[in-house]
Amino acid sequence: MSQKFMILSAKHLLTNLKAKSLVNMIIQACALPLCTALTIGNAYAFEPFQANYTFNIAGMLTGNATRTLSKQDDIWSYHFKANVASFANASEVSHFKVIHSDNSSINIQTLDHAYNFNFLTKNIDTGFKVDWANQVVSAHNKAGDNSYPAQAGMLDMLDLELQVREDIKHKQLKPSYLLADDKGIKKISFVNEGEEKIQTDAGEYDTVKIRLVQDSEKRKTYFWLAPKLDYLPVRVHQDDGNLSYDLNLTSYHSDSK
Repeated sequence: MSQKFMILSAKHLLTNLKAKSLVNMIIQACALPLCTALTIGNAYAFEPFQANYTFNIAGMLTGNATRTLSKQDDIWSYHFKANVASFANASEVSHFKVIHSDNSSINIQTLDHAYNFNFLTKNIDTGFKVDWANQVVSAHNKAGDNSYPAQAGMLDMLDLELQVREDIKHKQLKPSYLLADDKGIKKISFVNEGEEKIQTDAGEYDTVKIRLVQDSEKRKTYFWLAPKLDYLPVRVHQDDGNLSYDLNLTSYHSDSK
């Protein structure tokens, strides 16, 4: 499919579908929490890895995404990149620490988060940094700079998934989690919906299916997590009633896999 055709296709969708719905779906597709690998045998809950995905929006637009987790000293970096042809791209990064509690559980401490998205003429640039010593979050978005009180246990969109996977692995999924962004903090919940076998370009996997609880009854978001890959999401599906989004794993690499 040529670049010119893809651009014309995007403009066609913008004309014949609700433009706001399409743009929001692409933004969500490029920002949906995806995941990471959790390794029981390591001194840390996580290990460096790279996961590659393909995604499809509205059954027409296709793109690629990559998630990379790395570590330097005691700081973890979680990077995300995605693109749809040449007219849409996103990048996201989260830095965090891993805190070991007295009961041997793992808790992630968010340090900062940044997100950038470009689609045709639309641009989004947001981020925040946590000052844990003074218990304050400094954030920025298109409205300008702002701040709000930090809360223990708050997570950003990327490291939230790390914490959820760690909790699911040890059968300690919490009733709710605190999700922080450039505007503030809100509660978010997941529901375990059982087991299911999933076929991807990277192979067939036995998975645990979880659902993201959302305010809108029309919007449904599901994640299929593969225990074989330490509960890495191998598929993500979202449907908001007007548009759908599918993401599938194509390859995965870590030192132990």
